Amino acid sequence: MSSISKSRYKDDWLVRALLYYQIIDEELYEELQQRFADSEFFYDVLTGNGYLQPEDIALFVENALKIPSINLDKVRLDPKIIKIIPEEFCRKYWLMPFELHEKYISVACFNPTNLNVESQIEQLTGKYVKTFFASKDQIIKKINEYYNPDKLICSLVKTQKRAPRITVAGVKADKDDTPVVKLVNQIIFEAIEEGASDIHIEPKEEIVSVRYRIDGILRNVMDVPRSLLTTLMSRIKIISNLNIAETRKPQDGKAKIKVDDADIDLRVSILPTSYGEKAVIRILDKRKALVSFEKMGIRGHNREYLEKCFEFKQGMVLVTGPTGSGKSTTLYAAINRVRSTANNILTIEDPIEYRMEGINQVQVNEKAGITFSSALRSFLRQDPDVILVGEIRDKETAEIAIQAALTGHLVLSTLHTNDTFATITRLQDMGIDKIKITESLQAIIAQRLIRRLCPDCKKSIKVNDVDDDLGALFGKLGYKPDIFEAKGCQRCNFSGYKGRIGVYEILLLDSEIKEMINRSVGIREIRKTARKQGFRNLFEDALSLVAEGITDYKEVLRTIHPGSTSDLDIAGTSDAYPSQTAASGPLSSPPVAEEQRRPIEEGVFKDDEKTPTILIVEDSPVARKMIRKIIEKSTNYVTMEAEDGVKALEKIDETKPDLILLDIMMPNMDGYEVLQHLRADVSTSHIPVLILTGLKSPESEIKGFELGADDYLTKPVHKDRLLARINRYLKRPEPAKITIPPEEKFKPAPAPPISEESDEELNLRLV
Repeated sequence: MSSISKSRYKDDWLVRALLYYQIIDEELYEELQQRFADSEFFYDVLTGNGYLQPEDIALFVENALKIPSINLDKVRLDPKIIKIIPEEFCRKYWLMPFELHEKYISVACFNPTNLNVESQIEQLTGKYVKTFFASKDQIIKKINEYYNPDKLICSLVKTQKRAPRITVAGVKADKDDTPVVKLVNQIIFEAIEEGASDIHIEPKEEIVSVRYRIDGILRNVMDVPRSLLTTLMSRIKIISNLNIAETRKPQDGKAKIKVDDADIDLRVSILPTSYGEKAVIRILDKRKALVSFEKMGIRGHNREYLEKCFEFKQGMVLVTGPTGSGKSTTLYAAINRVRSTANNILTIEDPIEYRMEGINQVQVNEKAGITFSSALRSFLRQDPDVILVGEIRDKETAEIAIQAALTGHLVLSTLHTNDTFATITRLQDMGIDKIKITESLQAIIAQRLIRRLCPDCKKSIKVNDVDDDLGALFGKLGYKPDIFEAKGCQRCNFSGYKGRIGVYEILLLDSEIKEMINRSVGIREIRKTARKQGFRNLFEDALSLVAEGITDYKEVLRTIHPGSTSDLDIAGTSDAYPSQTAASGPLSSPPVAEEQRRPIEEGVFKDDEKTPTILIVEDSPVARKMIRKIIEKSTNYVTMEAEDGVKALEKIDETKPDLILLDIMMPNMDGYEVLQHLRADVSTSHIPVLILTGLKSPESEIKGFELGADDYLTKPVHKDRLLARINRYLKRPEPAKITIPPEEKFKPAPAPPISEESDEELNLRLV
């Protein structure tokens, strides 16, 4: 114990405690003292060289010394405290106060055994002191954050090769910008430089995360200490003309800034969350308003069809797709194409994203009574040639827009639907008469944005290495593939992608299609007619970009679900393809020989009866493959597949399967709609339908049973439950022939006979 009195470390209390409780022995202590003679703290020797972890020491202090520990990163410090206890005092004694009450003050100390410091704090505050243990590094970090935030902010501000001069309209520019101004300027400038569309400043439990949305994907760029959240939010509110004192309500604002002589508009949204206020800043670069189909990279089939869409002198052209799919950019490109001194172009937008010369743009202002519908009425008295409506949200706006299209104006607008054909249904659901729809509607453009492969690092793939199913699909579509995949480099931030390009599904409504809509012909028939005229869907258009090496298949699947290809056979086989004939590859299984299959239970089907056919309706190729394999390995039933409800109805019409496994959540036509069609048709009303669903709510089951479902299977599908239900419905006798005595109604069905086989054979079959 003699070596304890000779301790030269500043945390001598820790050395004594560890030796006293024999966590370390004197021999190890002497060795460490000699090996790390330059260290001032024994805590650093232990944690820096892996002898003990910080959490081990905190646990030791709690258990041995009975002093609770605290993680300062998970505590919200009271800013009032720093006015009571000086910074010099905190640095001298390695402590940080973090909680202030009427009767006591909570203090985190690196040396919680120093009673002299405790008494000094009581004299300073006049309050009882609650002492907690915290690591030295955490205490230093919090002292820097709260007592000297400017120095901390300066450490976050990067040294730029060229310092951008950012000026904010309406805000006085200071020659000596404060650190927080420099930090916010840096965040905005770097976002603009990297082509971000949005900036997210999001508080979390321990930090504040700064993220940029680049090419549609959020990317984390910086983590800021939580103590700087209020400072950052105040600066953002100042430049966007918001109330800095209001922290409980959402606020929306805007700002105009100039970055290196470029005018940039910012749309700011502040939202209170459980961890504090979150800010999202939308960046609207006016330089991007001068877009054209050429600059957007549109060519070939899409270029030809888009030009046809905007050559109309009257009627309506709708652009559809989810938020962030590039609808506004397409419309701005169209406006740039048609604008001239001979045209009077009026737009009503919410908000006006880009201001354009020669265009009369109106901002929605509901407080002033300017809505889409009210502005449209006024537009009709302004002698317009072209009208752009930012979005059709309700029946009133839709009716006025259609009326404008019917009276000799070209009306351009957007609608939130998944594809072109769903747009027709959506307008009808709004209550628009189908005759007005066909008379006014000239074209529908559905679109998505997918990321381009980085040209500097994309890697070529040999044709022989392409998945068989994908290769068959290219062949069916007539594409000659030159395929690449993402790799990642410094220029694309190691994502493998840089920039985005549009994927389009363009439907021109000619007289034949309009006549079919008027006759209330089903969407499937309209789709077939459109395909004969050159229509191709989103998935096919995206695959053309894969074949050209512009993007990869992985990115296509991320953005566009293959289920949208309702009239396209992904496996490249015939319409009524059984799984035995499907091409090999990851989306299909190889043919299963008859002798490898488990024989059907004897006596159930006669030799002269056909083998039962099961239709699997599921939009996920992986789920279809899994279900098909379960059925084929255990039975000799024939399986067919459909990617969505529309395709399913086509196969049902052609083959009349003996049983249907039907997914509920699918694009184009969901399972409920398919079920309604089946039960309404006499020829299909008897087919057993087993619902596949990930929805575990009673409401979902009740709705399915009300529509005529026979049973439910919850995903992920369990093998034994699936086979038991399939066998139950395929092997049951015709309903008209069933005679069940009353005493037998609730008697369980006998278990099927088990064939004699060895344990090894049984294990192999189950695997």
